[in-house]
Amino acid sequence: MRKTLPALTALSLALLLAPAAHALDLNEAYGKAVQNDPDWLAARNTYLADSREGAIGLGGLLPSVVANGSVSQNEFDPANPSPANPAYDYDATQWVVKATQPLFRADAWFDYQRARASSSQAEAAFRGQEQQLALRVSQAYFSVLSAQETLAYAESEESAYGRQLDQAQQRFDVGLIAITDVLEARASFDGARANRIGAEANLNAARENLAVVIGEAPDKLVPLKPDAPMVKPVPADPEAWVNLARDRNPDLIAARENQETARAASRQVKSGFLPTVDAYASYSSIDRDITTAPVLSQQNGTTTSVGLEANWVLFAGGRTYNASKQASYRAAAAQDVATGTEKRVINNTRVAFNNVSADAYRVDARKQAVASSESSLDATQAGYEVGTRNIVDVLLAQRNMYAAKRDYAAARYDYVLNSLRLKAASGQLTAVDIRDLNAWLDPNASVISAPDKPLDTPAASEPTPVPTRKKR
Repeated sequence: MRKTLPALTALSLALLLAPAAHALDLNEAYGKAVQNDPDWLAARNTYLADSREGAIGLGGLLPSVVANGSVSQNEFDPANPSPANPAYDYDATQWVVKATQPLFRADAWFDYQRARASSSQAEAAFRGQEQQLALRVSQAYFSVLSAQETLAYAESEESAYGRQLDQAQQRFDVGLIAITDVLEARASFDGARANRIGAEANLNAARENLAVVIGEAPDKLVPLKPDAPMVKPVPADPEAWVNLARDRNPDLIAARENQETARAASRQVKSGFLPTVDAYASYSSIDRDITTAPVLSQQNGTTTSVGLEANWVLFAGGRTYNASKQASYRAAAAQDVATGTEKRVINNTRVAFNNVSADAYRVDARKQAVASSESSLDATQAGYEVGTRNIVDVLLAQRNMYAAKRDYAAARYDYVLNSLRLKAASGQLTAVDIRDLNAWLDPNASVISAPDKPLDTPAASEPTPVPTRKKR
């Protein structure tokens, strides 16, 4: 006979007996992710870079000032030197300042329009990355909680099957049951042990995934309250959420701005067929330090010029024509992408709404299923004790009970994550929602949402070999 253990799962026992340590809540995890998540940091720097596009495009419409100068040493050796045409050398200093103001620059104007749309696209994409960060943190956080709860149920199920195996062994030893009942109990125990090992691996993987997002491995997480509010979404009309998504979904806004960017780029390329006109003013100075060539020295001085410059490229080897056709195709492709994005956003919003609505009912149904499965197990166990039910019935009832508890836990976490996905699809997910969701957590709550119902039988700690009946 193995040593007995309380029916409390090993994980829950460890959490109760562990020294008090600060538990990380969702809001703190989000704050750490803002500082440490590499995907978020890359998205932020990309946005800061792309947000300069508008200012860069505007520069093509504003005045520009260019200054250039030169300092040189020069030697002149005539082919036929003579007193009238001597060799000489001199130093020269020359500089020019020129200011230019575009007057008619269709290419610069459309480039500015393209740059503005590109900046708006970058802003919308950044907003989408903010939502994705909130989703990644929440999903990683609740994945750890779900994995912890799954492990707790797996440990409890393994312990219950171990107790059943011990009980079957005892009954077999006194000749009350056949060896097949013992083998059934042993098979269930081995399966439960394998599930527990798999649950431990899944928990380790979930913790590693959370560590990647927040930049550290947390020791303990704050679990969900058992009475966290899980209600249908408000407003209750899916079309209201779809309309919000059309107006506010950042992915859809980014796709529309990308379409506008492509249109402006197409107009910019086509403007290559048009002339350009600039107004300019320049000031130049030249100083030649020379005495042997008075004609050159007489040219020293300054020059001031004001005027207009016009340029018109009449033929460029077909480059402008082909570039304009290419830009037109890209603009059409951007329009198709925007149309496809809108359809996907609408579909995702409706799916998320339906999932949240169903989850609100599913949580209550799963909770009732837990109570029903526990009652069924009690009745089956009582029937087994008096001989009206066999061990297969008991094992099946236990399996159904733990499956119901796992389904209940999964339904709770599905509701939370689907609620966040609905807000993200409608473009409303912000750090405020993370803080609101954080109020659903309680550091004093149990990691197990459905309490275990222990059986008054010995616990199992180690597997036993397949028994043989004792000789009497």
